[in-house]
Amino acid sequence: MQGIAFGPTIRLLRQAKGISLREMARQLGVSPAFLSQIEAGRQHKIPRARIVQVAETLGVSEGYLLGTAKQVHPDLMKFLSETPEAAEFMVTAMRSGMMGQDFTHLREIVSDKKLRAGVLKPVAISSKKKPGVSHSLDAHVDMSLCISGVAVQNKERLFQRFVKAVAKKNKNISSDLLLDRLEARERQAPTSIGGGVAIPHAFLQGIEKPLVGAFLLQRAIPYGPLDSDRVKTVFFLVGREGNTEHHLPILARIARLCSTPEFLQVLSKAKSGRDIQKTILAWDARIGSA
Repeated sequence: MQGIAFGPTIRLLRQAKGISLREMARQLGVSPAFLSQIEAGRQHKIPRARIVQVAETLGVSEGYLLGTAKQVHPDLMKFLSETPEAAEFMVTAMRSGMMGQDFTHLREIVSDKKLRAGVLKPVAISSKKKPGVSHSLDAHVDMSLCISGVAVQNKERLFQRFVKAVAKKNKNISSDLLLDRLEARERQAPTSIGGGVAIPHAFLQGIEKPLVGAFLLQRAIPYGPLDSDRVKTVFFLVGREGNTEHHLPILARIARLCSTPEFLQVLSKAKSGRDIQKTILAWDARIGSA
């Protein structure tokens, strides 16, 4: 593992999953001190069997774990250690399923002070619109993609229902292509983030701005490899291909909302697309400006 940020990546993923150092060490069958050494980058000779075990414990594929570790540049890791709010953003984004290659774009954001400020300090909703793509959710939540009482039996049916709704509103978007992109992203690692919430997302050409939708399911459905990994609240994000600098902050805002139990409780009572949209925007303004 010499030359890649394997240990620090494990630590960030562990934090994103909400697993304590002691608990993960217990699951791996090692001492907390040994795991701490791995996370600190002081253990370089790690057998493949142990890497596979770590990936399984974190609920990601071996390829995702190693691919992400290769993308975490030392400069980025140094910045994260010196900037707590940046580390918090990164953990939030990872919790929402950020892919390994996204770290390249995150590094670009980190090196650009203006972009970094926009990512780490989301602006409150303002009546004065600025040009470009806003990170606040009011510019992206589409009421026609917000549906309550959705009755589906599995993830496949869920995705089919969503892409059909997107293609109906956006004639230039291929439902088959969007479905392929969503499913390809899920094969990297399930986008469930705990608490009965998932944030599936994909990139597409041909859309003017990122689209956000939200489905409230009638019943929780299986979503990940674990029996306990079931979801009932699903946020969808369709980003513009080549514009990851907007995709990551929006993902982080959604994940931040969904980490607030009170928000999920209020959202679960929404009876219509308009109710869902109003609840999301009201809480985004409230939390984003906090």
